[in-house]
Amino acid sequence: MLVKKAGVNRSTYYRHFTGKEDIIFYFLDSVMSEYLETVRSQKPDLKTYLLNMFQHYLNYRKQMLVIYHAGLSMVLLKVLEKYFHSQIDTGKPLVDQYKVSFYIGGIFNHFLMWFSRDMQELPEEMTEYTLLVLPPQFVPYLTK
Repeated sequence: MLVKKAGVNRSTYYRHFTGKEDIIFYFLDSVMSEYLETVRSQKPDLKTYLLNMFQHYLNYRKQMLVIYHAGLSMVLLKVLEKYFHSQIDTGKPLVDQYKVSFYIGGIFNHFLMWFSRDMQELPEEMTEYTLLVLPPQFVPYLTK
């Protein structure tokens, strides 16, 4: 049914993807990559970084909610892990590596709660909720 809706041949689909999770990963990876291109050129402070992130994902509200309601949100976690873990030097202290893992889980769960509420909260509200739980002087690893 997926290939029929996409208007592509079944063999073309399987040449590029092994399943729907691969397509979703590809889509979410491109969403994250697009966001990072913007944020890296701006070098924003933490509040602006988060605000831009929530606004960017809100731009894809329909797709994010389809993924969430299909029970495929774990693919977003894989994308977050890909980008955040790639930014941490394994030569850094173990405590820093754990901090990154904690941040990945926290932001992922903020997204899940937001999705569960059909993304009703504005990006400004999501930013404030996130800032309330981050430690003082927190620096997102993805802006470095």
